[in-house]
Amino acid sequence: MSQCKVLENNVFFSYLVFLCFVVVVFVGGTAHAQETLLSAKEDYITCWKQPCVMVAGSEWSEKNPNGVGIAVAMGTQPVVTDDQIKTVLTRDFAVHGMANIKFFFEQNDAPATGITFHIRGGTEGLFMIDNVREQIPAIAKRAANTNPLFQ
Repeated sequence: MSQCKVLENNVFFSYLVFLCFVVVVFVGGTAHAQETLLSAKEDYITCWKQPCVMVAGSEWSEKNPNGVGIAVAMGTQPVVTDDQIKTVLTRDFAVHGMANIKFFFEQNDAPATGITFHIRGGTEGLFMIDNVREQIPAIAKRAANTNPLFQ
């Protein structure tokens, strides 16, 4: 095979690799950009009982014993948005088989955002954004437990 033919094949192969790369990046980026965040706007509450979201989460979880009430007190300097919190936690709970969740948001006056989980009227933690996701497997497992002793 002549050097010219080999060079031609290499150029064609390089062009195909580049074209595939562009398609993958574009399609992958488009799919990622089209992923919509869940809106947390309807999940904001106000009430006279304080801390409002914790009370609401606990009350909801008593009525929904195999669900998780998620109370989010948004900080004054949040590193993520409320929509991002709702989207990521909803997705994480779904991965662990838990779809029966309810969010309760309120604006807090502290700088950091705090999140508590409520199962069967009880409260689990006050977690910050940096460690809340690692709690989800255990929380989902507890909420899914249908043993009458834990109802």
